[in-house]
Order: sequence, then C-alpha cells, then structure tokens
Amino acid sequence: MKGIRRFCIVVLLMLAAGCTGAQQRGMIGSLYVSTARPAISIEAKNLPLRTAGRSVVNLPWSSVLGGLPIRVWLAVYGATSPQSPMAIVAQAEVPAGWYWDGIMRRPFSVDESVEIFDNVAYQACTYIVDGARDPFADLVKGQEAANGEKPLRWIARGFAARYNFNDDKIILEYREPLPAEITSLSALPYGQADFVKAFEQRAREAFSVGPLPSGALRIQQGYAQGVLWQYMDQRFLGTVSQYDIFNTN
Repeated sequence: MKGIRRFCIVVLLMLAAGCTGAQQRGMIGSLYVSTARPAISIEAKNLPLRTAGRSVVNLPWSSVLGGLPIRVWLAVYGATSPQSPMAIVAQAEVPAGWYWDGIMRRPFSVDESVEIFDNVAYQACTYIVDGARDPFADLVKGQEAANGEKPLRWIARGFAARYNFNDDKIILEYREPLPAEITSLSALPYGQADFVKAFEQRAREAFSVGPLPSGALRIQQGYAQGVLWQYMDQRFLGTVSQYDIFNTN
C-alpha cells in the first residue's frame, strides 16, 4: 500500500510538470518574470540588460543518450567591457520524472551560507570562474584573445533555490573581474583580507527579487544572443536526479 501511494504521488508530480497552462516566462523591459512556478520577478540593479532569452540545453547524463534536455530562461546584465561586473538570472526546468538535487555548492567554493530573497532561502557560495568553457565568456570583449593571454577570470557569488517540487531552479550569479594577484579565495594575498567579504556584500545587493508587476503583462521571449549554450552544464546549472518510481521502501 505504501509503495502504491508513493507511485501515485510521483505520477501526479510528473503530470503537474507537464501542465504549463497559461504560464509565461520572459522579459518585461529589463525585468525577468515568471507567471507561475514560481510567480516571480527578478532584475539586476544598476546594470544594463546585455541579452535575454531561452533555449534548451542538453545536460550531460550517462543514462540519457545525447544528454538530458533542460529548458533554460536567461537574462544577463552588464556592459561589454571586461572591467564591468556581470549579473546573471536563470530559471532552469527539468523534464518530467527528474528533479534538481538539493546540494548546490560549487567546487572549491568558500563562504557557503543561506541568503533570503523575497522571503525564500537561497543557497549561496563564492567561487572563481575561469573564462575557458564559460557560457558567458563571449559577452565581454577584452584583449585577452588578441594578445594570446589567458581567458578572463571572475570572482562570482551564486545563489540558487528550488521551486515547484524541485522541478524548477532559480539561479542568480554576480561576477566581477578577479584581480590578477588573487589565485585562491581561501588564501588571499596580504592586505586583501576584506576583499571577499566586500565583494559578497555587493553581490547580495545586486539583485531585486519580488512579486510580479501589477496589471497586464506583455512578456517578450526570444533567444539569448552571444551565450555559448554548449558550455551550459552542471557547473552552472547544478546536478539532477531521477525519480525511482519502483522503490517501495
């Protein structure tokens, strides 16, 4: 009986994931909005919208030929200069029968904590992003490639929360160019003891998260130009698991 009940719950969740109804996701000006699952609006403060849109990425997965298809909506903020900060808003949705894992930390990250946005707890951590195989590397144009130098490196703080029975995930990431003298966030150079803390404060204040705007919503959708979607993988999106509907324990 217990196994049948669990099976029914999983089937209902899978059916709910496939029922989109009037759900819309996209942009109202520079504001990213989702009308359901969750109903939310997000914007980066004080940075211009660089590109926005949606796509389907194939998350590498050994049991799925070609990768697991993940629907992703993006809004990327920041100037084209490599000296400018960058802010990224993403919503990612798994197909029916899958869910986002609860652990959302990054390798070699520091300062793992919980941050509250619009009364929701987001897991947070700070890490270094290397420009090689970075989905957002082409959105800034510096002299690195022309001079044969290494790709741009960033210090980034990511925030992530799961919604809709873990079918959806909201990811916020704030970046700034990493000073050349810093090679590790766990062993900062002399005189840089407050560098990470100051950066994390700016990251915390970079996003505005709240309810949907009032009135009729004219949501625009498109394709996020300049994003290297082929590099969108577990490093940015995180990991997933598959429901085991035959597990009756």
